[in-house]
Formats: sequence, C-alpha cells, structure tokens
Amino acid sequence: MNKNTKLLGEFVLIVLGVLVALAVETALENRKDGQLRDEYLSRLRGDIELDRLALNRRIEFFTDVQRFSGETLGWLGTDRDVEQEALLAAYYAAEIWPFLPVRNTYDDLQNTGNIRLLDDIDLRTRLSGYYNKANTSISGWTPSEDYRRIIRGVIPNDVQALIRQNCPTTLDFDQAPSGFPPCELPGVDYDELTRLFAALRADANFRRILTYRDSSLGAMIYLLTQQAQYADQLLDVLPPAAP
Repeated sequence: MNKNTKLLGEFVLIVLGVLVALAVETALENRKDGQLRDEYLSRLRGDIELDRLALNRRIEFFTDVQRFSGETLGWLGTDRDVEQEALLAAYYAAEIWPFLPVRNTYDDLQNTGNIRLLDDIDLRTRLSGYYNKANTSISGWTPSEDYRRIIRGVIPNDVQALIRQNCPTTLDFDQAPSGFPPCELPGVDYDELTRLFAALRADANFRRILTYRDSSLGAMIYLLTQQAQYADQLLDVLPPAAP
C-alpha cells in the first residue's frame, strides 16, 4: 500500500507539473498574442489615418476638377474666344488622381493568418468592407476618360508642355497633385486655339462626353466622401497608434 501510495503521489506530482507548465506556456502565448494584436491594431490605425489624409486631398482635388469641367461646359455655350482661363479650365477638367488605400498591415494580417488575433468579429467585418470597397468602388473606377483623350488630342503638345512647365498640377517626386496655382503661359497662340476649339464647340457629342465626365466626377467625389466616412468609423474604434 505504501509503495502504491508513493507511486500515485509521484504520478500526481508529474501531472501537476505538466499542467502548470502548460498553463505557463499558454499564459505566455496569450501575452505574446495580445502584444502582437495591439501592434497590429496600432499599425491599422496608422494606415487608415494616412488614408484619411489622402481621401481629403482627393476630395478637394476632384472638387476643383469638377469646377473646371463646369466652367468648360459654360464656355461651350458661348461664342467667346479661347483665352488662358478657358484653356486651363479645359485642360484641368481632364486631370485624374487615383486613390489606393494603404493596406500593408491588413494584407499582412490576411497572408500570415494573424487575422485570428482580431477577436472582435464586428471590427474584422468593418475592415474587410473598408478595403474591399476601396479596391472595387474607388481604385477600380475612374471618371470617364473619353474627355481626357479628346481634349489632350486637341491642345497642341507644345501648349501642353507649357502648361506642365508653368502651371504644374503634379509634383515630380511623387506625382502628387499640388493644386491649381495661378500661372502665366507666354507665347501661346490663342487665335489658333480658338480655331481648334471651334470644332469642339459645334460637336454635340463632345458636349455629351463632357457632361458625362462632369457627372462621373460628382460620383467620384461621393464615393471618396463615403470612404472617408468609413475611415472615420474605423478610427473611432481603433486604439491610438503607438508613438
């Protein structure tokens, strides 16, 4: 009996030791997972904050572009000659600036399987919806390109080069639009431009193409504004980014 009792005691001690070791290992793993989760959440917030700034800039950008398309539509309804203001409005109405979300962290979560660390199912659903919408509704769709092809085909290359040189809307280092600053275009033959644009003024199909672009620009602004609202909703529930 004493021998059996001793063996049983040793067995119980071994089992207890294994259970304690497993509990310690589980606690360490949970702690490690918690730290990794917090890191991911912080990185996600940083990514979406960058998206929010980019969305604001694009909303402002496309609002200006739509204003120029409206000015060009107004000019088509008159018999005025082409002057610098009308030339720039027609050129700027064709500008584009794609939006691509910063999704490094989200892709990392998906590719590594660490998305499991986000145990808040509602948050996971919101993140999935946010990035899917950004890719399908915004990044995969741009305002009508027909107008851009036509107007860039009418304005002579040397005049377009002057506009890019003196009235830049993009910065060379990252292709990020810098707005539409006042500028001068020395040496432009506006009489020749008036003759070139006269055919466009008489072309009802061109007016329809520009009207459609104006409408699609409004749709783009709406989509960008919606995406910005989704970003704000995510920022409301994500913890502050790590310093």
